[in-house]
Amino acid sequence: MAGFVELSESAGFVVAIPEAIDGIWNDGRDPDARAHGRPDDVAYLRGIIEDVQARLSIDPSRIYVVGMSNGATMAGRLACESADLIAALGQVAGTAASGVAESCRPSVPVPLVQIHGSADRYAPYAGGRRQGILARALLLGRGMGPVAGVDDWARAWVDVNRADEHPATTRLEPDVTIRRWRGPQPACDVDFYRIDGGGHTWPGSPQTLPRFLFGSTSQTISATRVIWDFLAAHSR
Repeated sequence: MAGFVELSESAGFVVAIPEAIDGIWNDGRDPDARAHGRPDDVAYLRGIIEDVQARLSIDPSRIYVVGMSNGATMAGRLACESADLIAALGQVAGTAASGVAESCRPSVPVPLVQIHGSADRYAPYAGGRRQGILARALLLGRGMGPVAGVDDWARAWVDVNRADEHPATTRLEPDVTIRRWRGPQPACDVDFYRIDGGGHTWPGSPQTLPRFLFGSTSQTISATRVIWDFLAAHSR
């Protein structure tokens, strides 16, 4: 759906695609994760990075993490807890578990680009728990707690990266608003894209999810291109 493999062939970067056990990442939303037997996915992802470095000649100053939905909240947790490895972070339709957001104290700034639909029911823009019948069914028995709201997550990351608190705002008609925070160095950069009326989807993807379940997919931007352009501009 994202198309990063295809883009990597022309842009010249390596893609590693990890899989979560049972399709659900231990992103910090389950306060009893250890008791429920959930794996240490931060350690797992760090292990993947080490494995890729051992197999391929990659630039250790240009390691990025990207995710959507539960993958986005897991990417947020990894950036909070393993900032020493991550040059920049990209998220679509996900922020971070509320507890992760509240305790996020990365060792160094991590540039962040975030894309989120205002009508997302599965990762509500204002934060909290997922909504809707399907969301409840998916979470049955999984102990998944609330997530941080987009604006709260933006403020937290602006503070963490020591960026200027006043963003530059750009409007892309008909449905995209971009807020960009900057600071004295590129590591301070924080970009947040709001998709008005957008659902739990990947903007610009030709492989759209069922609208009646996940909402509308904006074609105003390509989330893949936006994220890669941001990531490629940053290194540790």
